[in-house]
Amino acid sequence: MYNNTMDKTLASEDTGLELLYRQTDLLRVPFTSDVVEQFNKFADELELEHLVSQVEYSKDFNIPQHYKELDVEEYVKRLVPNAEDQTDKLAYLKRVEMELAEYKARNLFPVLQLLIYIIDTMRKNNLVWGVGRGSSVSSYLLYLIGVHKVDSVKYNLNIKEFLK
Repeated sequence: MYNNTMDKTLASEDTGLELLYRQTDLLRVPFTSDVVEQFNKFADELELEHLVSQVEYSKDFNIPQHYKELDVEEYVKRLVPNAEDQTDKLAYLKRVEMELAEYKARNLFPVLQLLIYIIDTMRKNNLVWGVGRGSSVSSYLLYLIGVHKVDSVKYNLNIKEFLK
């Protein structure tokens, strides 16, 4: 079944039929090129919009400009707590560096900028949010930003669980 997220998997003809049965709009679903070609051949005749073989997703969130320009690496590094034990401090810094590299490799800095904006806005307006749930609690960066309240370094949670 096609997952309508930023999944790079292209939908097949069978998936398209299933989506049609479920009355799903097919225009934003990226299909394999052979399905697109076959569909588009008849689309003009039936006065339908053409399908595309790729969908472009925007990471340009509607947030204040200073959050879009925020240096995520610098911001997060300033949030690392000072530990009395040098070994603990190094463990936290190593985890931050590793997670920053993982987020950067996946081009997720705009998402982190958005999350920083959301958390700042929630704090400013005295809104309450949960302790955290699911695999997101394995991210130490999300803990530092304030998305959740579970110290993943302290509990030795693996970031790979979140970034699968």
